[in-house]
Amino acid sequence: MKITATLTVIAAAALASAASAASPPLTLASSAPTVVYGKSVTLSGVLTPPKANQQITVQALACGTTKAVNLARVRTAANGSYATTASPAVATTYQATQKATKSAPVTVNVKPIVTIKRVKRGSFTASVTAGTDLKGKTLLFQRYATVRKRWVQVKKVTLTTSVPGPAKPTVIASAPFKAKVARRARVRLVISKAQAAPCYVTATSNVVRN
Repeated sequence: MKITATLTVIAAAALASAASAASPPLTLASSAPTVVYGKSVTLSGVLTPPKANQQITVQALACGTTKAVNLARVRTAANGSYATTASPAVATTYQATQKATKSAPVTVNVKPIVTIKRVKRGSFTASVTAGTDLKGKTLLFQRYATVRKRWVQVKKVTLTTSVPGPAKPTVIASAPFKAKVARRARVRLVISKAQAAPCYVTATSNVVRN
């Protein structure tokens, strides 16, 4: 009986230790791994063991910078949970801290807003809205091939001008261009991962007809 009781205690201790190892003392997660420029994500986590009214500091390290800044200071609920929102202008890595305890970092990628506007048949305007100036970047102009049922590249379009957006840090880069495509063909623009890098990820525009 004593041996059985001892084994039970050891097993319980092992299970408790495993549960503790499986649950980090402070977690942080994003509601989405990627967000469109100008949109928000929810950052949330849990402090273990749970305790109410504990201050959690969420820091942000934006692409192109070397120093993290405080995004928010929030308090935990009775179950140890906390949450805040973020609207990253560029790819940003977040980390939560509570005294000396730190969460694992979480990165949220950002898609720039790519737009194509038909001026007249065969004539278009390309624009990209982002938190940094993307003038000089190249977009892929594509048409939809109905027979092959896929998008095919027609030409490359380089953004030639840029202007400040309605609010900082927004910048709108654009370029007029012409292309020969069939009447009523569906067309779009794509910024590739290589062109969007290092602070953005690939993004696709709206679709218009020629």
